[in-house]
Parts: sequence; structure tokens; C-alpha cells
Amino acid sequence: MKNYLFPLLQTILVGLVVLSFYAASWFGDQFVLRAEPYDPFDPFYGEYVLLQYPDLKPAEPVQNGDVYFTLKESADGYAMLEQVSNKPFFGAIHGSYYGDTLTAPQLEQYYVEQGTGPGLEKAQKLAVTVDVAPWGTIRPVFLEARQQ
Repeated sequence: MKNYLFPLLQTILVGLVVLSFYAASWFGDQFVLRAEPYDPFDPFYGEYVLLQYPDLKPAEPVQNGDVYFTLKESADGYAMLEQVSNKPFFGAIHGSYYGDTLTAPQLEQYYVEQGTGPGLEKAQKLAVTVDVAPWGTIRPVFLEARQQ
């Protein structure tokens, strides 16, 4: 019995990690962010698009470094910042703020199919659909060129 206990625990742990990744979509809210691409290729990982978000600019003063923020949908249908703080709070997305750029590690790059990266870079105006769990996990799910 002892021989099976450790592999069983490892399998359960891996299953929980996979479930937590998809739980952001099951229990969270979905937002669409305006994005702008740059640098679409990595020789080791393939094509991806590095993204920056022009709408993620805090209205209130925030110190450079680690920040915690939440999103809400604006009147035009795109996400905007709801609350930004240098102190953690429940449901916040952990990110960083330097200069005038706010970003989260999960939002910085989006892997795309081979051959589509240059087309997305030329679009210059992108929309990223993300799922945000109530506990602050964020999962990008779709990237497309936008009209406005």
C-alpha cells in the first residue's frame, strides 16, 4: 500500500494545479483589454506577442514596484482599472508598476500559432480576452485584432 501512496499524492497534486488553471474560467469574470503588440518572435519558444495595455493607467498616485489591482468593464466594453493599491487585498491581481506602465506577468506575452505573429504585430490594435478569478488569478484566453 505504501508503494502507491506517494505516486497517488503526486497525481492528485498535478490534478489540482491543472484544475486551478481552468477554475479562473469557471468561476471568474471575463474582460476584454485593449492591447498593443511588440517583438513577436522567440527562436526557442516560437511566435508570441508581447503586449502592453494603454488603458491600464492608474488615476490615483501609486508607488513604483508591486501593485495589486482589479478590473471592471467600462462603457465602451473594454476593461479598465477599478482599484489599484500597493498593499494586497482579496481578489486583486498581482502586478508591477514602473514609470507609467502597469502589467501582470500573465498579461505580458501571448503565444500564437506559427505564422500569425507578424500579422498581429502589423495590426497595432489588439483585443485580449482574459478570465479573472475571484481570488485574483488571471488567464488570457483569446487574442484578436480590433477595429477601434
